[in-house]
Amino acid sequence: MVSGKKKLELNLSRVSDFENPNIKYEQYMTSAEVASTIIHVADMNGDIQGKSIVDLGTGTGMLAIGAALRNPRKVVGIEKDKDALSIAKRNEDLISPEVAVEWILADVKCVPIKMAGKDDVTGIMNPPFGAQKNHKYADRIFLEKISEISSISYSIHNCDSIDFIKTFVEGRGGVISHSYSATMELKKSQIFHTKMRKKIETEVHRIRWR
Repeated sequence: MVSGKKKLELNLSRVSDFENPNIKYEQYMTSAEVASTIIHVADMNGDIQGKSIVDLGTGTGMLAIGAALRNPRKVVGIEKDKDALSIAKRNEDLISPEVAVEWILADVKCVPIKMAGKDDVTGIMNPPFGAQKNHKYADRIFLEKISEISSISYSIHNCDSIDFIKTFVEGRGGVISHSYSATMELKKSQIFHTKMRKKIETEVHRIRWR
């Protein structure tokens, strides 16, 4: 088990990014700094060690591998992009967490897993923000699915989305127990991006589902 937030971040800094990010899927890698903070906070809250962890839209595996370094019972990473999933598997081989990740190629709309119960399941995810014109509220389906399979979830959302998230969560009988802001630095990944790096403001929410 990797103890300490700094050691966790150092390990996750070795995770490789998308090779050909798909703009339709809003693919960008969660930074090691943000990912390590989420995992560390979740672990301190008793939501990682000994729990079953599900990472929806795992991408290249940043959050799933981070969780696997904190002694969970099991970790499942679900991703619909087979190329991204291949990179995730290589990242796992490189970092070699003590707990192996079960990688599943699937769309979040049809999550092909069944848990014995929700009580010991924690969801972690960085869903698409819905920034693309035809995919507004794209994070809604991720929240719907994670509410069905987990009792606690941690998710990253666009800045100032708290009102939408709160309304949605409360509508499903859940409650946002903790929230904090996180600045994430993104690398240039599309030809129309004008800067090599860009910082975006995000919100991280811990949600307790009914």
